[in-house]
Amino acid sequence: MKFEWFILLYSFMKLVRIMLAATVLMTAALVICKIAETGNLRFHLTLFGLVPVSCFMGNSKLFFTGRLFLVTNWLQGKLNVQAAVFYFLMIGILAVRKMYLQRRLHKKLLLMRRMIELEKDTALQDRGRNIRVYLSKECGSPFAGGICKPYIVLPETFYHQLSKEQISAVLYHEALHIRQGHVLLLNIYAWLKIFWWIHPLIYVLEEKLREYMEYSSDEGSVILGPLSPYEYANVILMALQMQKQTAFVREGIISFQDHHYDVLKKRVKRLSMLTLDDSACCRYQRKKRLSFMLSAAVCLMAAVTAIGTSMPRYTKIEKVSAYDEKLHPLTYDLKKEGFHVEAADDEFYISRREMERFSEKYHLQGGYVIFSYDTIMKVPGVGGFGQAARVRVKDPSDVFLMARQEWIDRFRTFVMKYLI
Repeated sequence: MKFEWFILLYSFMKLVRIMLAATVLMTAALVICKIAETGNLRFHLTLFGLVPVSCFMGNSKLFFTGRLFLVTNWLQGKLNVQAAVFYFLMIGILAVRKMYLQRRLHKKLLLMRRMIELEKDTALQDRGRNIRVYLSKECGSPFAGGICKPYIVLPETFYHQLSKEQISAVLYHEALHIRQGHVLLLNIYAWLKIFWWIHPLIYVLEEKLREYMEYSSDEGSVILGPLSPYEYANVILMALQMQKQTAFVREGIISFQDHHYDVLKKRVKRLSMLTLDDSACCRYQRKKRLSFMLSAAVCLMAAVTAIGTSMPRYTKIEKVSAYDEKLHPLTYDLKKEGFHVEAADDEFYISRREMERFSEKYHLQGGYVIFSYDTIMKVPGVGGFGQAARVRVKDPSDVFLMARQEWIDRFRTFVMKYLI
């Protein structure tokens, strides 16, 4: 198999192993959230935040132990170059589509009217981070986006029909999406959907993620904003009477108005259960700080565990192996057999005396011996590469290095070691 095809197939195999790990985490997150309902929104969001950690588990030792190793081997046996080409072709198409839509949205933002006076609202001034606010004629619901340069887009209908306090509450809602990392997490999920486009659970999980994000921002908007729960719920219902969202809202962007009416019903119901008193704001801020620290600790521990329980990206085998000229193995550890050789990247040396001893011990019939060394093995059972020297039995100084050492070979070695 050509080197390029091997890289493609190996990358596909590793992606399948990552999806297997993600399936476990996604299933666990959905089950736990279903049992716990929506009692602790931050806990649910933390669970969903753990799913991208599965991207570190492509080399996890779990796939090479017990019965799961048999499942992994069976899957790898079913994969082929044609399937890999089709899968990565779809990834390429989806990635180009996402970048095109992002570029299109960016161009539209440049044409929108920027509302400097709204950027001075108290909803956007409690942090040093600048959040831009735009007005749009084409959308019917506010939405937030941007990671490095965050922004909020308000429909003109909202700007003209809502009061100053209602607009401030909406800005609180969208600003919380940005400050609590919702936009960042949605962008991560957008790329996961591209790489795992065939996996149905990632779509289910993203819908639940958006739902819990809305609950979380609703809670913060009421506690920190100017409206009571009843008045804020009225803003949500007023949005139903306005034009539906028909443009802009794509992966990585979160909208104030959800099209799923059961979610809207749950949002209003949750608002009715909020209890506000003089200490509500302090409790909210304290829970937010504690939740952030716990979430960061859990994600860090999960990442360290995933990396720590994974096999090396490659293993360099120090042994020098020997084969006859028909590639029949003679020994897998020449030095253990008591023979002295000097092997480096592009050099190999064995003395005439050592070759005579070796030939006598293994009763060599052919004219050459092939010595393999500096072998780098990828994940077990998925191939490797290294250097090989063909040495003439009667004249050990006649050495031919079988692996090239040109720049393209060094580049391929780098790709194999570190990039896949």
